[in-house]
Amino acid sequence: MAKNVKFRIVAGVVPFAFVLGIYSAKFWPSNETGTNFQMYYTAAWLVRSGMSVHIYDVVAKQVNPQLLFADASSVWAQTAHAHGISRITLYLYPPTLADMVVPLTLFSTRAAFIVWIILNVLMIVGMAVVLARWLAIKFFGATALVAIALLLYRPTLNTFHWGQASILLAFLVTIGFSFYAKGHKSIATLLLVLAIAIKLEPVVVLIPLFVWLDWKSLRRVVIWSILLFMGLWAVNGGEALNLYFLHQLPAMASGKLGTGGFDVNRSLGNIFYTYLGGAHSFVSAGVLTWIVRVVSAGILGAAAWFSRSKPGETLTPRRQFEIAVIYLLFACCLSPYSWFYNWALSAPVMVIFCKRIWDRRADGVETFLFIAVLLSLATTRFNMALISPVLGVALGIYALYRMRFECGEESEALHSDLAPVSAT
Repeated sequence: MAKNVKFRIVAGVVPFAFVLGIYSAKFWPSNETGTNFQMYYTAAWLVRSGMSVHIYDVVAKQVNPQLLFADASSVWAQTAHAHGISRITLYLYPPTLADMVVPLTLFSTRAAFIVWIILNVLMIVGMAVVLARWLAIKFFGATALVAIALLLYRPTLNTFHWGQASILLAFLVTIGFSFYAKGHKSIATLLLVLAIAIKLEPVVVLIPLFVWLDWKSLRRVVIWSILLFMGLWAVNGGEALNLYFLHQLPAMASGKLGTGGFDVNRSLGNIFYTYLGGAHSFVSAGVLTWIVRVVSAGILGAAAWFSRSKPGETLTPRRQFEIAVIYLLFACCLSPYSWFYNWALSAPVMVIFCKRIWDRRADGVETFLFIAVLLSLATTRFNMALISPVLGVALGIYALYRMRFECGEESEALHSDLAPVSAT
């Protein structure tokens, strides 16, 4: 058998990228460790105290809450101070995550953060088990190796530093599409809806369901969404939901954010803002917003087109799983705000590409794009924030294009082990 040169190159680049990521951790400000989890913890205490409305009543209209710290006199700030939290940022998401973190309020802030880290490690192990199974990585120690790779991926390390929820989202989507490919679509759609309700950016993972004309699953998505919204309303009250959907969400959607800082915004929209907006803008903010929307729609349209099966061919469960999970990469690239930790969403996607190169399914272009994306995420130097999303989009689109024209047959062992079952 001929030597797999592309995989040997990747096998050398991946550890190098991991070392760069580990080394970069020494430059992360210690005063920011766990800051995002402290935000969730504060919100969870307000939910536990029956004061969910105060999660959002500190948000000013038409002001992007990502750029603000809380007013010291607000209930939000006072609650944070009462639990030893000094760096008080605003809660940016639907109340779903705050509700889920309520059990951790039984612990002190520090102990709760440690439990949160442990839970994230367990979710990484869970993703590794699923990825090793679906991608047929069967050598001894495969699951452990995949778990280590997911853990040492630089955006994952950054997620641990901030105490972010990106690993939770990647876990829910990966496990969700594992259930989907096996035919357990009720559970699958519940997990996908839960991921979207925590943060809205994973909503793009629903696109394959439209492409595959899976109207039954989409109906389940609607039903689960309604039930979840009713649950959020019962727990948090209508006023809190109104403040989020009518005030905070529009303010975040219209916000402008530049590239400053070590943890820069690695989104496609930030490229347009940097070169067309900013202090010396060439176009108005309204026009710029629509340019970003049109370009993003075009990218997702192309991805959807290449996610279709060929005429007369039925997608195998493994192919469905791979295609659907790749959309996490588009979530990173096209989200209005995509910090380093947001890119942890793409960790399972990187494993998929490594396996494609190992299986000789990736050509030289796909391999080059994968290496370029990996290296762009290993450093904050050389203005990589404006390169990562372009490379990510190119990699995702090109891979979907190639996957559509690949042979749709997997090994007999894979089919027998992962045969789909009827939903009940």
